[in-house]
This record gives sequence, structure tokens and C-alpha cells, in this order.
Amino acid sequence: MPYFLIMQRFFTLLVYLFVFISCKSNYYVRQTHEYPKAFDTKNKKIGYQKKKLYQIGDVFADNRFAGARLNGFKQINDTLYEVYIKPENMPINPSPWYAFKIWAKRDKDIYIKLKYQKAKHRYTPKISKDRRHWQKIEALYYGVDSLSLNFPVHLSKQVQWIAGQEIINSNDVKKWIDSLAVNPFIKEHISIGKSVLGRSIPYFRIGEGSSKNKKVIVLLSRQHPPEVTGFKALQFFIDELLNKNDLTKKFYQSYDIWVFPILNPDGVDMGHWRHNANGIDLNRDWAYFRQPEIDAVTNFIVNKAKEGKNKVVLGIDFHSTFKDVYYVFDDSFHTALPDFNKYWTTSIDRLVYPHKTRKSPYVATQPISKNWFYFQFQAEAMTYEIGDATPVNIIRKKSKASAISMMNLLLNTYE
Repeated sequence: MPYFLIMQRFFTLLVYLFVFISCKSNYYVRQTHEYPKAFDTKNKKIGYQKKKLYQIGDVFADNRFAGARLNGFKQINDTLYEVYIKPENMPINPSPWYAFKIWAKRDKDIYIKLKYQKAKHRYTPKISKDRRHWQKIEALYYGVDSLSLNFPVHLSKQVQWIAGQEIINSNDVKKWIDSLAVNPFIKEHISIGKSVLGRSIPYFRIGEGSSKNKKVIVLLSRQHPPEVTGFKALQFFIDELLNKNDLTKKFYQSYDIWVFPILNPDGVDMGHWRHNANGIDLNRDWAYFRQPEIDAVTNFIVNKAKEGKNKVVLGIDFHSTFKDVYYVFDDSFHTALPDFNKYWTTSIDRLVYPHKTRKSPYVATQPISKNWFYFQFQAEAMTYEIGDATPVNIIRKKSKASAISMMNLLLNTYE
């Protein structure tokens, strides 16, 4: 063989060796990645809603609780009252969140007009007398271009909550996590950092024994405050993971689940439409980690994986949108779990038939969590979207099927 060919192959081998060593060493070093669609995630000014008790005659409206959104309240005529809703800042995804308490000194039938600032209506109003049991308000009258919505309400001395979705604030999430702590599969239950305003960012681990050398699945939720149906899906998903049976006991011999159930506690408690307390969409900050919430969670995942010599193989980010949909990688991605999303979504659809969910292949053009899992760990990842109006029994059924299918696939196909 000519000398130059020997040297060429030698240098080629050195390059491959360098790339292999670099990739192996970088696995446990948090990495950035340039995306075609860049987002400015430097701090932006927000507008704070004034927390107050509104009184118009014998009618009261109140936004002085965590998760509330009510920017103005006025009377239009004898029976019509306008609730004004504006976002924390602009530009913003058109997802106008609203939540307020309302009552009257005497029984009274009124109409409420939801008026939005530069946004179309999205969330069907729901009403509750105890903030635990909710009912949809059925009689709805849309304004021009869906910029407003009218609906009837019967008022009395009893306080009622009206909101776009069930109100689940950061304290509710904390209580839920505390209630899980008695389960033997819950091994850690800590705060991994602080939000912009100093709220805890909770984390817990689901597993058995030590997490050393185990493969890891990461679960995320509530990057976007109003996306409650996605959070409910996470809860039902975790319920199935905490069932003690032959499948889970076998699964936790090889796998760990790391859960971050509320990444944007400030936005949730402030009643934001989309952003954190710095006015940023957290699910666009997974490239440079400028916001403390994303900085904390990405550092924690990388450092914990390094400490335990863990391989992160799957990331699932629970969200809500107009319809159920799985945002998955397209066929050009080669992940730690080849073809996992194809097998998984097919299996889920079979278990929840006829409630088939749309699958949308996705090219990594934006700095979102799903793409970070791939570029950081070559992990499989999915944005798991639940429809705003998906019934809770379907969310439960789909989430249970998703958890069971995930465990079976990982044990039987990828071990």
C-alpha cells in the first residue's frame, strides 16, 4: 500500500478517535446548539396585573390568589359585566388565560363578557364552587373574530371560581408531590433550584434502589402556565408508573424516572398566558439557558447523569394544544432508541382505540426541550400534547396506556 494512503488512513482514524472521545466526554458537559430559528431569551419587561377585590354594586370579582388572571372588571348594562384579560407582555402565543372569583350579596343572574387584548378566545370557561370540582359553561356567545366571549352565570353569596382550565397552582403541585412521597418507588423529593422570583423548582425520582448506571427517562411539565391538560396527563402517567406490579418492579431494575412537574412556577402563580417572570417563553431557552428555570433543570440533569454514570435515553415534555398530538422526530434523527416513537405511538393508539392521536414529525429548528435531549444525549424525545378540551377519562386512559407501552417497549425491545 502506498505510503500516502497509509498516512491518510492513519489520520482518518485519528479524526474518528477524536470525535468519539469528544462526544463521549461532552455527554456529561452541558452543550449549546445553534438552531435555524433563533429566539431572543434575554429578559423582557412584563406588565403586572393589579391584585385587588373589584366591587360594582352588589357584585364582587377577585384576583387575589395564585393562578388568577383578571386585569379589569366593569359593568356594561344591568346584566352584563366585562372581564378584561391582557397578557404579561407581547408578542405572545394567543392563549388568553383567565381565572377569577366572583359572587354577589344576593342571588343574581348576569352575563360575563370576556374581552381579550389582541387575542382570540381559546379556553372554554369552567366554573367551580370549591376549586376541586369543575363544570364547563355550555351557553357561549362569541364576539366578532372571537375577540370576546359572553356567557351566563348565576351569582349568590357563595364564592365561585371561573377559569379557562382547572386551577392548579404551584402550591397544589407541591401538595400533590407530598402525597406521592409515601409511595416506595419515590426515592428523592427535592428542589433543584429557584425561579426568577424565588419559587422552588421541584424534582422527584421514581425508581428502586440506587440510580447508579441506570438508563433514565426525564418527564417535564408546565413550561407554559395554562396548559393544565398536559399536566393532568403527566399525573395519570405517573400514577401508572407508581403501581407496584411485576412490570414496574422489573422496569426499575434497569431504569430511573426523573420528574420536573412544574418548570414555570412563577408564570403559573402569576396567571401568565405563556411566559415566566422575565417575560420569556421557557420552551425557547434550551440553547443558551439564560433563564434560571432552564439553567437549573439542564444543569441538574447533566450533573446527575454524570454522577450516576446514567444514560439519558428518553425525554417527554407534557403540553396542551388544541388537539391531541405527538410531536416526534422525523426519520433523519438517529437516537438512542431507534424507531421508538413509531413503536410507542402505534402501541398507544392500539390500547386507546378508537381515540387515535395525530403524530407530527418534527425537524429540529427551534431551541425547545425535545431538541435539547437529542443534541445533549442523542436521546429519543417527544412533545406530548393533550387537547384543551380532551375529556379527563380519555386523558387518563391515554396516559395509562402510554406508561404501560413505554415500559414494555423499553424492557422487551431495547434491552
